[in-house]
Amino acid sequence: MIDPIEKTITVPLNPADAFALFTDGIDKWWPGATHSVSANKGKTPKKITFPKQKGGDITELTEDGDTVLWGRIIAYDPGKYLAFSWFPGKSDAEATVVTVTFKDTGDGTQCDLTHGGFDILGDLADAVSTSYLTGWDLVLGNYCAAAKVPVMT
Repeated sequence: MIDPIEKTITVPLNPADAFALFTDGIDKWWPGATHSVSANKGKTPKKITFPKQKGGDITELTEDGDTVLWGRIIAYDPGKYLAFSWFPGKSDAEATVVTVTFKDTGDGTQCDLTHGGFDILGDLADAVSTSYLTGWDLVLGNYCAAAKVPVMT
């Protein structure tokens, strides 16, 4: 059995804003040039979309206008908790599961991300899990950087 990946970061936003940036703002901070289905073809996605409800699809719009499914929302509790299946460009039969909790620390929000369920991938489980160990560091680093940038209205 492959242990889940666990990452913890703290951002200088309240839980509602941290959640909104993670979901609604994903297209602003996700490193699509390196971490997307388009990136596998040397391209950058036109748009990455995170839905606002349970059952909604996380999608990537490619330069060619194709929509690629990344995952599906399992639980959606704004400002508190998020869970989604994760299978960018694969079939949902190969889905792993990502959960993120958002906890008020008084001067920011602690975000705890857990990515597990790799055993469903069989012989590839260890290699895929290992790639996500560093992959999530880069992705969450981008999220942290975006959280520190003042929002312009």
